[in-house]
Amino acid sequence: MGKLLVKPKGKPTGKPPGKRPFKPHSGENGKTFVKSGGKGAPKKYLKKTNDGNFPKKRKFPGKGTGEHVLFLRYRNEQVLRLLYKLYIFKFSGSEAKKPKWDEFKQQKKELKQNRQQIEKKDSYQIVSRAKQVWEIVRRKDCDKEKRIKLMKELQELVKGKIKTIAFAHDSTRVLQCFIQFGDDKQRQEVFDELKDDMVELSKSKYARNIVKKFLMYGSKEQVAGVMVGFKGKVRQMLRHSEASSVVEYAYNDKAVLSQRLLLTEELYGTTFQVFKSSVCPTLEKVLEANPDKVNSILEEMKQILTPMEMIESIRESVVYMAHTHDGARVAMNCLWHGTPKDRKVIIKTMKTYIEKFATGEYSFLVLLAAFDCIDDTKLVKQAVLLEILTSLPDILSNKNGKKVLLYLLSPRDPAHLLPEIIQVLEKGDGNAHSKKDVALRRKELLEAVSPPLLQHLCDHARTMVMDKASSVTVSEILGAAIGDLRPAMEAVAEVAADDFIPGGVEGQLHMAEHPAGHLVLKWLIEQDTKMKETGREEYESVATEIREGLKAYTPELQKIQNCKGVEVLLEKLA
Repeated sequence: MGKLLVKPKGKPTGKPPGKRPFKPHSGENGKTFVKSGGKGAPKKYLKKTNDGNFPKKRKFPGKGTGEHVLFLRYRNEQVLRLLYKLYIFKFSGSEAKKPKWDEFKQQKKELKQNRQQIEKKDSYQIVSRAKQVWEIVRRKDCDKEKRIKLMKELQELVKGKIKTIAFAHDSTRVLQCFIQFGDDKQRQEVFDELKDDMVELSKSKYARNIVKKFLMYGSKEQVAGVMVGFKGKVRQMLRHSEASSVVEYAYNDKAVLSQRLLLTEELYGTTFQVFKSSVCPTLEKVLEANPDKVNSILEEMKQILTPMEMIESIRESVVYMAHTHDGARVAMNCLWHGTPKDRKVIIKTMKTYIEKFATGEYSFLVLLAAFDCIDDTKLVKQAVLLEILTSLPDILSNKNGKKVLLYLLSPRDPAHLLPEIIQVLEKGDGNAHSKKDVALRRKELLEAVSPPLLQHLCDHARTMVMDKASSVTVSEILGAAIGDLRPAMEAVAEVAADDFIPGGVEGQLHMAEHPAGHLVLKWLIEQDTKMKETGREEYESVATEIREGLKAYTPELQKIQNCKGVEVLLEKLA
């Protein structure tokens, strides 16, 4: 034990030692460090004035209504500026008040009520009271007697006004509640007013739930009435984003066999309708009795089902899928088989992305499909062509963008498009919603792009003629554009009029010797006779000038051997 009590050197034993006592720092000459200004706050704030009182806090020197802040003397001026900005933001000449959110909400509610009162006028008070009744009736703690009494009141409120309040997002819930909790007589009263509008109700974002409530809580006769109301409109409803869900619910959850046949027979085509009978009411029976009609029925079904890609539900998302192979095909089918409204929505969602569409590997086909089928050429000019023409240099320099412009100049020309692509585009021909004459539609688009393309050629003639990729576009612009061609031809002729030096100067070949330029020159000369035949003689004077300019070089050209281009040129100049 004695050994254990001995404290070994360097190793603590027993109770651990506490903290070391604080020793003030000793400076030079053994003096202890003392904070300037004495103990506590700086002396300048503790120092009394001559009258024996402490100085008052400094107030903000600007205008105010009693609010003040204590400006501490920070050495950092940036902090002081920040405090000043915060003060201005918070107090800014008036007393700081905590926002009264209850008052704000009340004002907002009153504004909403006033707006609704102006919009709904006579029906406002009725709808307002009906909503109050609905709030009570729909609660689980509402007893049976009270609910019956309130339902009678609600019946009187909505009577004769059911169709008016059915489509509003707030009042439609009142009718849904009325259908759910009402008795047979009350439910029939609502059904009688709405039975002729089941399709329109199904297309409404809010009113479609009224139709579903009839399918859920209605009698067999009412359910059958809803199904009959869909007759002849099923194809239209299946393509609608809201109505399609109503048809799906009716078919899967409520329809009996005969009603299912009623909903699906529209998808089988007119041949099925002709051969359907009480003996052969189903597709299977019709095919068994008429095996020779199998191909025609299947072809009609294909034509009906192909456009049923839920166009209306995806039309606003086409812009996000068109950059892929399959997505571009879906977008093209939406344009071909969509209604004019569908096409308008698709084109509007493409705004600001037209350049990306035109230069995309697959998406450029969507633009070609749009040129082929959209009758509203004014929409195409404003939403598509305007953006294309704004980015003309970039689109012309892109291989896919160039195809878009060439398609406008010369649609479905096999010289510019692969046969497979032309076959794909032909699938959109003869669609149900394109009524305008094809030639007229193409002419209207060509009239829109011709002036800007001709002007671009005038401004960039040398660059375009001497570029292998864009030289083809030069020929198409001069050959197909509508308008005054002479300025553009003169611009090309000026390039051809350069002094001809075999081999070029500093690597810059003459147009006649350039791999791309000589083809343009050859094409222009060939057009001399062709343009006369079509009644357009703009080329004649240009071709004559080019011939005259090149004839001076005939002796030098004759010296060049084994050059097909020179041989052809000499033949044309002869």
